[in-house]
Amino acid sequence: MNTVSVKAPQTGTTYQRRSDALGFFFALPHLLLFATFVLGPVLYGFYISLHRWHVLAKAHPFVGGSNYGAALSDDIFWVALRNTIYFVILVVPAGNLVSLLLALGLYSVKRFRTFYTVAFYLPVVISIAVVAVLWRWLYNTEIGLLNMYVLSIVDGLRGIGLSLPPYQPIPWLSNPSFVMPSIALMSIWWGAGGNMVLYLAGLNNIPDDYYEAAVIDGANAWQRFLHITWPLLKPTTLFCLVFSVLGAFQIFGQTYVLFAPGSGPARSGLTLALYMYQQGFNQYEIGYGAAIAYLLFAIVLVLTVIQFRLLADRENTPRRAGAKAKEVNA
Repeated sequence: MNTVSVKAPQTGTTYQRRSDALGFFFALPHLLLFATFVLGPVLYGFYISLHRWHVLAKAHPFVGGSNYGAALSDDIFWVALRNTIYFVILVVPAGNLVSLLLALGLYSVKRFRTFYTVAFYLPVVISIAVVAVLWRWLYNTEIGLLNMYVLSIVDGLRGIGLSLPPYQPIPWLSNPSFVMPSIALMSIWWGAGGNMVLYLAGLNNIPDDYYEAAVIDGANAWQRFLHITWPLLKPTTLFCLVFSVLGAFQIFGQTYVLFAPGSGPARSGLTLALYMYQQGFNQYEIGYGAAIAYLLFAIVLVLTVIQFRLLADRENTPRRAGAKAKEVNA
């Protein structure tokens, strides 16, 4: 009796290859756009930073790292870096705290939550140019609403018998000491709604079972937040912090619109992004401006890696938080 052996086709390998090819085919348009409009300009910008590249010059000689050395020895560069770091320190912690408080407040609201969420998120969709012009009027020393509010508070305190000195309008944008805090306040108002939505999404993903177990064990509101809410919001907090630092280091529109064409009194509003723009597009030193941009990129990259190393939680946070919820009253 003759037997015929049939060899099974290796469909697995063939299917995998076809699947990979199909996936690459669908990703190809995005890859082409990414290479054309992102990767290409990034690499070309780095190439420019290695040359003495003046717009009006016919030749662009290669200078290696001279532009980077010139930036690091430039006193104005360090002034811009100091102002940028000061802005980041003011905005990132306070902005994320405001966003978290808004999210906690909205999470506890049962009626009209969508309306309040949209209302607090609305400033995010406004152009920074419009925001800066609006706040420039608010900060006006003579007719600004902020000084009018402070004056009304002072008059109210005098009305209850307090003896206060004559009120002097606060020079929000004309005194170097007030410039960066004023920009930070405006930026927090403008961007707090974005992280608020992320925190609210994180709160909605926390299982109610953890809170119910904690309530049964007698945990109060602060204990529930400390041992359940905050640990489970760590991934969201890490995401918000990283992107807040990225955005804060790239501050440009606020200072550009508020102080155009300058950089504020005594360069108090000068930031790295603004200084890069001034060198590249006002002084036409494209190579030097590109070097400042890549120094800014290096600073942000290092800080991002540090944040991930310090804040990234590799353990099972939900499991630990759930176990902690049952131990808060032990």
